[in-house]
Amino acid sequence: MKLLGLLFSPLVFGIAFLAPLIAQSLVALGVSTADINPLWIGIIVGGGLGLAAQIRGSWFWIKP
Repeated sequence: MKLLGLLFSPLVFGIAFLAPLIAQSLVALGVSTADINPLWIGIIVGGGLGLAAQIRGSWFWIKP
């Protein structure tokens, strides 16, 4: 049960879904990344958002 909870955690979602989405968006928009692989930028941003959501317990900035 813990493995299933970890598999569907916000951190995994941020790295497994948001990171490639951000990387492909950067490439599609033609954003210059100064010789940094866009996937690394996606991992940093997506992982950061996922980690913040994991710590806060919510994807929303304001919890009711």
